[in-house]
Amino acid sequence: MTGAPDPAGSLPSYRPPSPPSGGRPPGTPENVAGWHRLHPLSPFVRSGRHLTSFAVLLILLIFANTRHAGRDFIDDLVVVAIVLVGGVISWAVTRWRVAGGVLLIDSGLIRRQSRRFPLSQVQAIDVVQTGFARVLGLAEIRLRMAGADSSGGRLVALRLSEAQALRQELLSLTAAGPAAPAARTAASVPGTATAPASTTSPAAPASQATPASPVSQERLVFRVRPGQLVVGLALSVTGVIVAVVIAAVAVLASLTHQPGVTATYLPVAVGVVIGVWRQFNGEYGTTVAVAADGLRLRSGLVQTTAETIRPGRVQAVRLVEPLVWRAFGWCRLEVDVAGPRQRRENRSESRRLRALVPVGTRADAEQMLSEVVGAPPAPSERPPRHARWKAPLMYHFLAWGGDDHYVVAARGRLRRTTTWIPLEKVQSVRWVQGPVQRRLGLASVRLDVAGRRVTAALQDRSVAEAGALLRRLPALARTARAQAGGRPRRRT
Repeated sequence: MTGAPDPAGSLPSYRPPSPPSGGRPPGTPENVAGWHRLHPLSPFVRSGRHLTSFAVLLILLIFANTRHAGRDFIDDLVVVAIVLVGGVISWAVTRWRVAGGVLLIDSGLIRRQSRRFPLSQVQAIDVVQTGFARVLGLAEIRLRMAGADSSGGRLVALRLSEAQALRQELLSLTAAGPAAPAARTAASVPGTATAPASTTSPAAPASQATPASPVSQERLVFRVRPGQLVVGLALSVTGVIVAVVIAAVAVLASLTHQPGVTATYLPVAVGVVIGVWRQFNGEYGTTVAVAADGLRLRSGLVQTTAETIRPGRVQAVRLVEPLVWRAFGWCRLEVDVAGPRQRRENRSESRRLRALVPVGTRADAEQMLSEVVGAPPAPSERPPRHARWKAPLMYHFLAWGGDDHYVVAARGRLRRTTTWIPLEKVQSVRWVQGPVQRRLGLASVRLDVAGRRVTAALQDRSVAEAGALLRRLPALARTARAQAGGRPRRRT
């Protein structure tokens, strides 16, 4: 950061860029190079989850204190004024800019914080609208990084049109590189411009770019069916747990006829229902489109999310086929993107991967898999016969396979999972051998990536095969990483 900072009163709001008309080479656009403020209502949007509870509590306190001296009512107003002033100060001291390919966010009055987010390390950029933000016409920008804690990479809040335009600006800066991977991807997408304004090569003048609408460059690949999503959730493990908990509470209420006993278990029932609602709200209306800047995902009923996964950022792909779903020919396709657990994200949400196909047919999953992986290898290598003594139920579902770019592993009987790991994303290769495996002459090889918690387990292989894999896979991963630097990236 160079030069003296702008006075707080002169910080402008972000405005979407106008179509290029000159021959200036693209770098950091002028409209994001200077310091900017968030929307004045950002404190209310940031605390929107607790705003309703706070308002109800405040009303109760005011009505309770009106029965007493007027001094208590004045004290309540002072507390409210302090909270409002604190929110205004928080907005006034928060500013952001883009300089040198880095997003800079400064905040804090007494304890100043200056956060830097290199755009080259961005895994995905989301535009999120909570229910309260949708009422106000505002949205939030979220950057997902591969580093330790990226929860600070949030701009809350901007106008929706400004947030969408800013995301395109950031994506254009993250895609800039010597090989111009986004431009090559655009050429492979039917109906897309080969040189859109957001993905021009750094060496090309802006006057040669053809401005186009982001939506016009998309090719829709999948759209979830609401009825199928509801039935799928009801037939999932989570749906069964909800039914069991509600039935147990109802039985207790009918047998005991004591409200106190039933009230003890009500928080458990409410918590389980809330968990199901969050999953339904997050996956409702899921659409996936292929564009020049990567995969574009949109989902949500009350809180909507528009996410763009950049090319080459997917750490793993997982196909899940629960036992009940297999009777209908349904499955779920998930992707893992590097990044930590986000702020306000509970444990169950952090364990759940991003669903490209929340509930769909096998044909839907195979079409999406071809978009993400290309020609995925099949798990064809079966374990040795004596592995059935260790895993008699899963033996027929254990397999692995691979090629020069991917390793695939399959396992599970009640919940069959097939995981594809890009060799270029492999962080470590582990040899695992338990006491039963040592007795039977078996071992497992696990491949770890930088994602949240996906591991490809080549389970219950012979000791000789596991040893050969342990020696061969690191070399294949190094070769894949070397080739990835010089070849056009896949769409994800």
